[in-house]
Amino acid sequence: MSIDTDATHNIADSLAGLLPRPIPMGFHAAARGTPVQLTAMPPGWAMHEADAEKFDDTPRATKGKAVLAEPASFIDYIKRHQAPGTVAWCHFDPQQFSLSFCAVFDDHQPGTPGWRRHRADFTPEHSAEWKVWKAHHSKAMGQVEFAEFLERNADDINAESAVDGITYPTSLAMLKMATEFEMNGERKLRSVARLQGGQSRFEYVDDAHPDTLATMSAFDKFQIGIPVFWSGLGYRIQARLKYRNNSGKLSFWYELIRPDLVHQAAARQTIEAVRTGIESVPLLMGSFNS
Repeated sequence: MSIDTDATHNIADSLAGLLPRPIPMGFHAAARGTPVQLTAMPPGWAMHEADAEKFDDTPRATKGKAVLAEPASFIDYIKRHQAPGTVAWCHFDPQQFSLSFCAVFDDHQPGTPGWRRHRADFTPEHSAEWKVWKAHHSKAMGQVEFAEFLERNADDINAESAVDGITYPTSLAMLKMATEFEMNGERKLRSVARLQGGQSRFEYVDDAHPDTLATMSAFDKFQIGIPVFWSGLGYRIQARLKYRNNSGKLSFWYELIRPDLVHQAAARQTIEAVRTGIESVPLLMGSFNS
């Protein structure tokens, strides 16, 4: 069976003459770069944009999101790209220990809406020390486990007197206490006595040798000095040492005293550093929703 190619071409030409064709609707002038060609496309005549921006040397507008890791980089990025519509936002939630910043370079201006497509975000990262001490806050540990925790983090223990005038134990004194925890970890607690000067005395006996008595002292309060945020300043935080006697076996933990106020002080310091660094760019307290 042969196919009449001439007839086929005639049918195609006839259909092409009858079917609707795309209708050029002109060009949409762009502020810069190649204009956008507009075409009405059948069958529903939706408007199609043929944008050749990718062939231009530069894009028409700056857009994208930068994520910065420290205040200095965030400030520098804002100063590099700030425009008349640039606004910075700060969201601080002291209950959730959260702090974040956002800069919008093409934000709305009075009488002129902005695209809000170019922005920079900065969320201060909590320091490794803050994460460790905050994670173990109020977490009960056995004597040996608690001793090992103190040994691992001895460099954070700070003996400097705070404004309350209390003398806090040094890291060496805390390590000595931790060693005594380890030595008496398998013995049975016999008695506890509160001593003057903010200490407690524990007396232990060995089940195998009831006449053998071991005594150790523990501080009721100590202090750490750690940065709240990575690359940030150090802050002193007081902690209460707690214990629980469970049938002669002791478990210990600590409770940080008002860590929220310490975090708030660090957050305020960071906020003021950003506010000062960005100079004329306004810093608004609140949340940005694109």
